[in-house]
Amino acid sequence: MSNPEEPANIGRVLSFLRDWDRGDRAVRGRMLSTFVGQSSGKTCYELEGQFAQVSSLFLARLTTWMRLTYIFGTFLGLQLRAIRIFLSASGHDQYLTEFLEDGGVLTLLDILSHAESKEEDKAEAVHLLLTVSNAGRKYKEMICESHGVEVIAEYLAKSNTEETQDTAWALLESLSHWNPKYQHLIYKSLIALMACRSPKAQQMVLHTLRVVQSKMKTAHHSIVEPLLNMLRSLHLDVKDEATHLILDLKCSEVRPVLLRGLVALLRPVQEDVKSQQITEEAEMMVMIGSLPVFVQQAAAAKTIRLLAEEDQEISHALVSLGVIQGLLCALGNKEHTDAQIQASLALKHFVRSFPVIEEHLERFMGRSLFAAFVNQAETFHMNLDETQAENLLTNKVNISMRQSKRGVVEVIESAKAKRKRTKTAVKEEETTASPSSYHTFTDPAAVLLLRSELLTWYDREKRELPWRTLALTEPDLNIRTYAVWVSEIMLQQTQVATVIDYYNKWMKRWPTVQDLSAATLEEVNQMWAGLGYYSRGRRLHEGAQKVVTELKGQMPRTVDSLLKELPGVGRYTAAAVGSIALGQVTGAVDGNVIRGLCRLRAIGADSTSPAVTEALWDLANTLVDPDRPGDFNQAMMELGARVCTPKGAVCSQCPVQSHCHSYRKVHVKQEQNSKKLLGKLGGKASSLHDIEDCVIGGTCRLCPSDPWDNALGVHNFPRKPAKKAPRVERTLTCVVIRRGDEGEEEYLLTQRPDKGLLAGLWEFPSLLLDEESSEMKQKGALCAVISGILGTSVTETLLQHIGDVVHIFSHIHQTYVVHIVHLKDLDTQTHTENTHWLSRAALQEAAVSTGVKKIVKLYDSVESQKEQTSKNGKKQNATGVKNNKKLPPSKKTKLGAESSGGRQLSLSCFFKAVKEES
Repeated sequence: MSNPEEPANIGRVLSFLRDWDRGDRAVRGRMLSTFVGQSSGKTCYELEGQFAQVSSLFLARLTTWMRLTYIFGTFLGLQLRAIRIFLSASGHDQYLTEFLEDGGVLTLLDILSHAESKEEDKAEAVHLLLTVSNAGRKYKEMICESHGVEVIAEYLAKSNTEETQDTAWALLESLSHWNPKYQHLIYKSLIALMACRSPKAQQMVLHTLRVVQSKMKTAHHSIVEPLLNMLRSLHLDVKDEATHLILDLKCSEVRPVLLRGLVALLRPVQEDVKSQQITEEAEMMVMIGSLPVFVQQAAAAKTIRLLAEEDQEISHALVSLGVIQGLLCALGNKEHTDAQIQASLALKHFVRSFPVIEEHLERFMGRSLFAAFVNQAETFHMNLDETQAENLLTNKVNISMRQSKRGVVEVIESAKAKRKRTKTAVKEEETTASPSSYHTFTDPAAVLLLRSELLTWYDREKRELPWRTLALTEPDLNIRTYAVWVSEIMLQQTQVATVIDYYNKWMKRWPTVQDLSAATLEEVNQMWAGLGYYSRGRRLHEGAQKVVTELKGQMPRTVDSLLKELPGVGRYTAAAVGSIALGQVTGAVDGNVIRGLCRLRAIGADSTSPAVTEALWDLANTLVDPDRPGDFNQAMMELGARVCTPKGAVCSQCPVQSHCHSYRKVHVKQEQNSKKLLGKLGGKASSLHDIEDCVIGGTCRLCPSDPWDNALGVHNFPRKPAKKAPRVERTLTCVVIRRGDEGEEEYLLTQRPDKGLLAGLWEFPSLLLDEESSEMKQKGALCAVISGILGTSVTETLLQHIGDVVHIFSHIHQTYVVHIVHLKDLDTQTHTENTHWLSRAALQEAAVSTGVKKIVKLYDSVESQKEQTSKNGKKQNATGVKNNKKLPPSKKTKLGAESSGGRQLSLSCFFKAVKEES
């Protein structure tokens, strides 16, 4: 039997469509505004219910009206937002297919390319295209077949706002994924985009090119010229991305062309130099004194060094291309200091790698000048007079291929001999070499003064933190050691402000090691939830159980025993706990201390290298106060956290400023620049102070390999290796919901394995997305997982996509593609282990990760939006339904029959109205 309300619903919908067809521009605008306000966030099923199963009729009208009127801008933004409601609500391809059949993609692309379209309308069109692209491979292909890549690329090149650039870039990146048929087209369009003017767009294009290039089997030669031109950019981010892309291409077929181009940039043609004018960039609004061609010369020298350092074969190829002559030319370019510095560093690598080059350059430069170059390559350019610079600029040094080959053979033999040494021998050689006195504290009086100044400052300025208070006031040595151990484990990779609440709750629940030992791992995971790096909590629990069962409940009493007995305790943690809780006289080196010591003693080599690590521990053990070791170590950490910070060091507030080599170097550099300026203005410049530096320079294992950057100041130290880009993953996740016995919502959760990422925590059923499989297949696989848990069939049609959640781990860029499933009459009992139905209250207390909490927040926001929309709809019905008159039964029947035929009603009236309006 049919629903008695159905004819009334159909009548109401057809009345709405008739009003639309007959309405003028103002009427349709009001109707659109009402629809957008009431329907945002609705599902496909809710929209079908709202339009009595004929919602496609309204979508067709929207699409057609937009196609006819977008040129005039008639409520275009409202139309696009309304269409977005349909496309976002679809749990399958129904609305998307109908939108595309009505020419939706072509219209969106026309809006992007239309000169008169508003920026906000173009941005909305790009969002819609992104929704289409993300729907699957066939839709990506449809956009590409409509010449969409060129249109989107042109839009990205011309766009002026970062928000629209980001969206267009995301669309291009989306089109490049799972779209092998058009990957080459996207690749070529990205190459062409490098010529755009916006530095932000250039940076994004280069980044996307790196991603696409990694999937391409070949590299096109057209990439070389625009890529080399990117090295001319005055924006560091653009140059860095270009350099990284060149490094990525070092094993491709374009390598010979790239190497020749880089070498050619070292010796710019005189006409190119003359043709360059001092330019003004709109973004910077300052006059630039360095010619772009010389900026490009410096960047080429740096890139050549990075390539040569990575691959000996490339070094050989560069020598045969005349790189030495080009680097000497750049070294003699006194018009651009950075070109000289980068050329000097690159030349230093070739001298060290090829004995034949060393011989030639020593003869060419002369013994004394060459010795100065070898000892201080970074500052060599500062000592060049005009004659020497001119000789380098116009050099005719020639190293033949035969000589180059002879040098390479010697280097390969040397490398083989080095590889024969054991790793242990190499490490011992690196770490036992005595550092220069410049990087240490040789004066006992200076050490005593530094201790006094630092501890006086600490006593006055230290933060009151719960673990510090407990360490000072707790008389029980066992409890004190346990409490400090807990704080140090929590503080690993986590900020103090975050840790305080967790620490207080932890110590209130488990005030002793025995209490923690008696807890379950599930309880520990619940307490740790949201703090990150979850293996730390598990290690604390394991350690507590070991102390109780194997050490008779007594915490270790020395640094060595802490390091040996407690799982998850490393060198720093053992030293920190030992000095703070037990009064052991030992230094402690964490990230804050590394930064402070590197700046105090101008240690600029890689701070993670064995030589620097051992030097820093030696320094810390030299400086630590024997009477107050715990306070001294905490003072060093406090100094790094609050004064000697990574990017905003406040040197004026530093209590040990007088001991800092980095600060002195900045101060002397400023004095030199001021006095040079006075000299240029006509005054007589007084004698300049020399900057104290490491006397052994180039052979010192602690000195920086990169030149001093005046703009960075003390932030030149410490130097860290470039971070590896995080792995990008996408995970299909489903929030499965049922009604519990008491009517409240319950959520299905599964427990992760005991080892690996987020070990032992609870999560929603999830499946890692595989680019090789289609989205539909992967949805099917997720449904199979859920069906296996419940022992009943769950199909893809039940999945409703509600949005994406991004969560950044230290090494993974994770995107959760979130769906929901509401179960009603199905058997919802779990049939597998490690699965549970949890109420909302239990879920909030469960051991779940921050990513799961973000997914719950997304779900709540969607539900809240639905509820608000529902309330608004009811309110409008209460005030507006009274004027709606029911149609006579005969008319109802007739209209119902028409609607069941699937044909669009009153379309001639609709076209007539649109024509008159236009």
